Order: sequence, then structure tokens, then C-alpha cells
Amino acid sequence: MPDDMPAGCWLRLRYRMALCRSAARPVIRFDIGSEEMQTAMGAALFGTGEWVGPVPGQTRHVRIVLPPGLPITGFSLTSCEALSFREVLTLAGRRSFWRAVAAGGLKLLGRTSDAIGLVEEVLNATPLSRYHEWRTGSERELDPGGVDAGDATEEEAPHLRAVVHVPGGDSRNLLSATLASLRRQSYRNWSLVLVGEAMAPAGERPWVCIGAAEDAERLWDGLEATDIVLPILAGDIVPEHAMAALASFAVSCPDTSLFYADEDSIGAGGRYFAPELKPDWSPILHSARAYVGRAVYFRRRILDGQGVISSADFMRPSTWDGLFSRARGPVGHLRRVLLTKAGEAQGGTNRVAVSSRVPEEGLHATATLILPTRDRADLLAVCLASLEKTSPRDFELVIVDNGSEQPAALELLDRARERPGVRVLGAPGPFNFASLCNQGAALAQGRVLAFLNNDTETIRSDWLSRLVGWAIQPDVGAVGPKLMYGSGRVQHAGLVLGLGGYAAHIDVGAGPTDEGYLGRLSVPHEVSAVTGACLVVEKCKFDAVGGFDESKYPIELGDVDLCLRLAQRGWKSVFTPDSVLIHRESATRGKAGNARRYAWERQKFMSDWKDLVADDPYFHPALSLAAPRTSLDR
Repeated sequence: MPDDMPAGCWLRLRYRMALCRSAARPVIRFDIGSEEMQTAMGAALFGTGEWVGPVPGQTRHVRIVLPPGLPITGFSLTSCEALSFREVLTLAGRRSFWRAVAAGGLKLLGRTSDAIGLVEEVLNATPLSRYHEWRTGSERELDPGGVDAGDATEEEAPHLRAVVHVPGGDSRNLLSATLASLRRQSYRNWSLVLVGEAMAPAGERPWVCIGAAEDAERLWDGLEATDIVLPILAGDIVPEHAMAALASFAVSCPDTSLFYADEDSIGAGGRYFAPELKPDWSPILHSARAYVGRAVYFRRRILDGQGVISSADFMRPSTWDGLFSRARGPVGHLRRVLLTKAGEAQGGTNRVAVSSRVPEEGLHATATLILPTRDRADLLAVCLASLEKTSPRDFELVIVDNGSEQPAALELLDRARERPGVRVLGAPGPFNFASLCNQGAALAQGRVLAFLNNDTETIRSDWLSRLVGWAIQPDVGAVGPKLMYGSGRVQHAGLVLGLGGYAAHIDVGAGPTDEGYLGRLSVPHEVSAVTGACLVVEKCKFDAVGGFDESKYPIELGDVDLCLRLAQRGWKSVFTPDSVLIHRESATRGKAGNARRYAWERQKFMSDWKDLVADDPYFHPALSLAAPRTSLDR
């Protein structure tokens, strides 16, 4: 990158990334003297990528940082242009004319940051409905001698066995399409087995045909313990870099026996649809919605000892789902579309949701509700009234009053003091959300802490027990519910690292019946963080990480920081839609807030977590960080 790039302009970068490696985001870092700012680029899922964004003022130097494990040969910058805002608006207009007009209007009104945000969203986010155009516009030919050169030698790489299930009936065309895609593989250390009463076309490489009723162990006969089986259905298309990518990934993960990749579908007219760009291994999500799909891979060592099953039974997705559900070791996610299924376009994904899993043990563990407040008796009265409906009532309530002065609020607090199980803690002084929460937690007698904003309203009587049931699981840290605006639309369903530059709520504004991408709005699943507006955590875990960091994050991003520190100790965050509350976001302190304070907190957040911000494990790196609704990157 040139050092004389003029600060304040926009950059348009085009680049290529290795197809034979798991996808990840490169990062652009801007040296502005006293600090470094960064933004994440797209993962170039099909080989080429483009990023358009502003260069911060006072920038001295711009550099691109590659994802860990990607060699310099796996990335090439093909072009770098400096653009004016006028030129950027022209580019945006080609994608969304009226939104580009709106951005120009915001700029004229002096709302520069809003204008920049809107343009970035237009230029760096593509609706999922335009997946075909997005995919075909970013595909390139494999370059095995250049950017796509593999690093796994033939001696260390595993042998791969493609096991193709050929169903009854006339499957010749389906089988021919699959075999043609296998013939194009750049990786040559593989063999083929057909399952079903079928014959491979003449001229194929050596192959074996096994009857559907035969013992499944014949499918991996002759393989070493570390070799890999790839189950495929006749009609599936495997890209030419698939086996090279899998071999390279397997070498980098020697202790992993279960892998999965991403997948999509193609219709009779050749149009791609239904991309399933999956999170990294999420066992809670998998138990509720078996999301690993058909792009699955197994080392021979994990297949031994599975019991006597037929070849046909092994080739059923339910069998693969069961192997993942019983996983005790690490599970690998190769972030590439390595399987394209033949089918007709349908709404949403092809996976079927099952009932949500709510842990039963601990549903009745005692909890302490911690409720910071200041004035706004109208909000507090609604919140307290809704808490009266909570069942079971085995909780205590600590109201932390940040110096209320309005008579109505003081009267309400006086009445609250008279209720059994309620304490009011006076905590006057400048607003410091983290400190108020910590002070309340210090008084808590319950096993579980439930931090709750005063602008929330519970809906179901069992909202708390459902959160507590998750919070006391040994591997779970923070738990958050689905929060809805008063209109019924989604306000919180988990936070994504890097969204909006730092961390933000995903799928804000989705409808009340919207299942979300891969069913994320309808089933419990792992997330990197949940909002402090309603955050439940076991007290011993909260204390173990030192609670909220009130010096670094007094107002903003403290909830995310807490979740990430819990994750460092092995306690993951969970979002569950089985508990739903209404949240009148920032109603107490307003949305304007203290811009200078927020900027300082964001600076500290990037300093502490900049490496994680570029790679949320539960949000695929080919999805956009510029749009509030799940979209494709660029």
C-alpha cells in the first residue's frame, strides 16, 4: 500500500485470496499517530474480493494484515484506487440509486458520519437474495501454481475417499455430473466408492461399487486412521479445489476427526441459491437445528467402532448429524463452499428446525436481579410491574439508584423498599453503568446474577428460569434473551464482533416471526456476546473475571468485554429466543450520550480485542460487517 495515500479520501481495493485454505478476513490498519484504527475486509469466498471505505483523517500509513496462517503468497492486491466522495456516491448509485441520493442528502445536511455509514453499507453489503450474482461475480479460475498453491505435501496429507450414494431409479445424469466434478480435482490422492446398485461410466479411475445393504465398514476399508471419508449424493457438485482445501485443512488440524464446510444449491437453470455459510462449531445450535448439512467429512478413526450399520444407513444425513452430536473432541469448520446440491429454489434454508433445548437442571436456581435506574418513574414502574408476574418468585431484586431526584421516582423507590425481597441501593454520582452493576452484584445473594435495564418489560412469566437454566451450565457464561422493540420487531438477538466496526446487534428490525438466517432467531445458539440490557450469568463466573470493567467501559461495550473475558476462561455466551422481553433501547440516558466518552471506550475496545473483532467465530467471514441485517460481504 502506498504511504502517500491522501487522508480523508476513499479507497477501492481489489484482491485475490487462496481458495485452498479456510476463508478469513484480511484487516486494513490505519496508523493515525497516537493510535491505530482498523476495518475488516471480506474473505473472498470464491477467490476475488473488493472493499470500498474511507481513509480516516490524519492517516500516516495504511497496511493490510493477513489472517493468521495465511502466507503472503495466499493474498495478492490486484488494484488500489483513491476515490473522492463524489466518485464513491456514483459507485453506490449503481447498486442502490435512492440510498445513494439519501447519503448525498445527509452529507449536505452536515451529517457526515451518517452519510459515510450509509455508503459503506450500500457498497459492502449484498442481499442474500442476490447470492447468484454475488457468487458468479467473484469467482475466478483456480491458480494452483500461484495464489492457490497448497502447502500439504503428498507424504503428510491424508488420502481422501469420496463415497457417492447413487439412489434407485434413473440416476445416470446425476452421477455423471458428480463424477465430472471429481475428475477436475487438483488434489490427486483420492479414491472413489459408489454406494447402491449402480455402474460407473466407462473410463473412470479405479472405483468400487458397494451394495446399499452391505456393511458400512467396507466404505473405508483400506484407509489409514487419519484418512478422510467424504460422503456425497449423486448430483452434488464438488469444486475443483475442494479436496486440496480439505487436505490442507486436515493437516493443520491433526487432532480433529470431524469436519464440515459450507454449501449451496443450484437450480435446473444454473442459478445458485440458498447459501449455507455456517458458523464455527456451535453444539448448542446443532442440537436445536442440525446445521452442519451435507458438506461433512470424517477421519477413518472416528468411524471405527460405530457399530454395524449398512452402507445406505451411513449415507443418511441423520447418521452424520448423530456423529457430530456425540462429538467429544474438536470439530473443524472449513470456511469454503465445497458442495453444491442440485435442487429447486425454496425460501430460506433447507434445514429443518427441531424443538429448542432448555436445560432442565437449574431452572429453579436462585437469582438476584440487578436493576440500575435514575428518575424515569414511567419506565421503572412498567418494569417493576412486569417483574411481579415472574414465576417462580425465588429471586431477590436489587435496585441501584443512580441519584434519582424526581418526586415520582423517589416515591416509587420508597414503595419498592417495602416489598419483601427488594433492596434499594443508593449510588449517586456520574453515570457509570458498569459500576452500578458491580455495586449491585456485590450485594447479591443469589447463585445467578440477572442484570436488567429499567427500560425493559418482561412478557412471559418463565423468562428468568429459562435464562437461568442456561447460565448454570458448566461451559456457559453470559446468556441473553430475544429483545423486541415495542413494535414487535427484533432489537437484540446476539451481538456480532466487528459489525459496525466494533460490535453490534445483528438482524435488528427483523419481524416477530422471522426465523433468521440459518434459523438463528428461532433457536438457542452460541454468540460472541449478548447485550447488558438483559444479561444473566452465574455469580461465581462473574466474580472470577472481575465483573464489568468500570474503568475502561463505564457506559459502552462493557457487556461485550465481559462476554469475551468469560470466553477466555472457557465460558461461552448463549442467545435464547425462549425468553423474550420488550426493550425501549437507551430510553433512560437517551441515544445521543457522550460522543467523546464513547470514542474513548471504542479506542480501548479495539486495543484490547482488535484481533477478535476481525474474526467472530459465530459469524461467517463472507457475511457483511457493514449491514444490520445478515447480508453478503460486498
